Amino acid sequence: MRLTILTALAFILSSHVKADVQNDVNQLKKEFEEVKNIYEKKIELLESKISQLEQNNEINNEIHADSHENHNDHKSHEKESSFNLEAVLNGKYTSFSRSGEVAPKGFGTAHEGERGREGLQIGESELIMNSDIGEKFSGSLTAAIVREDGADKIELEEAYVESLKGSFLDNAFFKIGRAFWNVGILNPQHAHADDFADRPLPYRVFLNKAYNDDGLEASYLLHGSAELGLGLFRGDDFPFGNNTAAGQGSDAWSIYYKSTINMSNAEEIALNLYHLSGKSRAPNGRVSNEDNVTFRGDSDLSIINLDYKNSYNPDKKLKISAEYFYRNQDGTFEDSEESTGRVSFDDDDSGYYIALVNQFNEHLSLGMRYSELLAADTPTGLVGSALDSGGNDPEAYSVMSEWKFDSAAIIRLQLNHEKPQANIVDNQIIFQYIMYLGSGGHDGHDH
Repeated sequence: MRLTILTALAFILSSHVKADVQNDVNQLKKEFEEVKNIYEKKIELLESKISQLEQNNEINNEIHADSHENHNDHKSHEKESSFNLEAVLNGKYTSFSRSGEVAPKGFGTAHEGERGREGLQIGESELIMNSDIGEKFSGSLTAAIVREDGADKIELEEAYVESLKGSFLDNAFFKIGRAFWNVGILNPQHAHADDFADRPLPYRVFLNKAYNDDGLEASYLLHGSAELGLGLFRGDDFPFGNNTAAGQGSDAWSIYYKSTINMSNAEEIALNLYHLSGKSRAPNGRVSNEDNVTFRGDSDLSIINLDYKNSYNPDKKLKISAEYFYRNQDGTFEDSEESTGRVSFDDDDSGYYIALVNQFNEHLSLGMRYSELLAADTPTGLVGSALDSGGNDPEAYSVMSEWKFDSAAIIRLQLNHEKPQANIVDNQIIFQYIMYLGSGGHDGHDH
């Protein structure tokens, strides 16, 4: 009997102990799950913060590099090999709704500023060589192969020597030879590095697409990301001459100021000011409009540029660019086709454009651009000539889509809606392909 009672008591006691142990185990499991969830959330939050910091660092590094792109030419040779050779193929297909040449009236437009040929074409292909010259200098030579008057011709676009960082005075640099000088935000770079298939109207009319005279340019890097520069030029190239012997060595000069402000890790804004001044001397002067219009006298061109860039993702960028051109011409104009003779002229004209380009990923970009020219008043002696705008201010609308396979292969489709003259509309289709051959690649020739 006692044995039975003791056995029953042991069984009951064992059941209670087992139940208590099971409850303790369940409670510990519950507490462990709570602790596990808390730490998993903390780990996820920490990983998210690390990822965000890495992304911000990449964007900040990219913005920092872009903000100093005006000065990278002086530093890049430290990372490049001693000698680089590359070629650029810049082919196009163009179609125009308006036949014949329809240059903007009211302005003297030279050959390079015209809209170009229609149909399939190789376009302007380039051969580029650049190399360090010892430890203090570097040099570059660019030859362009172009089609003019039914024949292929070789033109020397650039041939210059420039100083490297630390060569002479700290933060001071110089470039001498023939180059695309600092006159407008687009001028220092080659056209194939542009965001659009053609240059906006002010560049085409006021600079014959680009100014690359023989000369010398010196610059000094100020505090932060600011730069001050001065140039002296021969004065042979448009808008002063037409690569003739008219220039006498210092007929043109320029001054510029460039600055960049980082608004945040992803945003920056640039303000750039330029002034180009020179003389178009007799007997040749400045020739335009199929060699029918000649200007002789003084020309002063001022340009203000405002750029906004937002690198909101390493592969996504937004860029808004705007430039305003203001020109004064004091001298004489002559239109030989209309037999106007030399007519005195002292007046101002201007132009501007605004462009927006959004890069959606590493391959696809879309852009829109509007440009307009504001003609000067027409003197009585030039009424009915190419310098008579007829009360019309030429304008152009452009829409562009670009696909970048990689840094060496790009295709672009662009639609233009131009109103170059009163009661004339020209709708244009431009398909462009840009291929980079050799060691430099696209990045190597983005000036």
